[in-house]
Amino acid sequence: MRKLLFFPFLLLALTATACSGDPIEPEGSATEQPETPGNDNDEDETPDNDGRYLVLYCSRTSNTEGVAQRIGTVLGCDLIEVEPETPYDTDYNAMLERSQQEQAAIEAGNFPPVKTSVESFEEYDIIFIGYPIWYSHMATPMQTFLHEHAAKLAGKRIALFATSGSSGISTSVSDARKHCPDATYTESLLLTSGTLSQAESRVAEWLSEIGVTREQSR
Repeated sequence: MRKLLFFPFLLLALTATACSGDPIEPEGSATEQPETPGNDNDEDETPDNDGRYLVLYCSRTSNTEGVAQRIGTVLGCDLIEVEPETPYDTDYNAMLERSQQEQAAIEAGNFPPVKTSVESFEEYDIIFIGYPIWYSHMATPMQTFLHEHAAKLAGKRIALFATSGSSGISTSVSDARKHCPDATYTESLLLTSGTLSQAESRVAEWLSEIGVTREQSR
């Protein structure tokens, strides 16, 4: 498995190692119950088993990154981390405040900048997109990335996966569909704080459900 980072002008660099023991990815609606993974999607196409895959993810703590790495390990595919142009504050409350401000800005049409860019997705049949859920929404760096790459992702098959404290995934799926309306979406995967320890088996079941297997030698 190759782990790649794409910066503007396609500068290649090594991804920083995630810190262990970080808190659960922040989310905003503690009263919202988790949803069954993928029950909000109306398109579920089974891909060919010899497809080529890419895992895109953003992760402030290690939770979403860990799931992304698991998918990458199972499929033997590339990983790219989507990073904000300005790193988030290590203070949890400051991070939450910034995420709220960024979500409000996105709803007004202003997207917070990210430093990750991909020139083309042509060589990939399925794009896995992972993110934490913040205040029920897709993490803002990934929203920016999808908005900026919408034309390149048009017609591509996208498989969403997310982590959260307790929030459901439906609002974040709507975010993805809004930013990339011309992509095709498979069944999605949600791991909450209560199911994150089951990531290995949940990922395996999910990949089987959407018909994805380890890619064959290129």
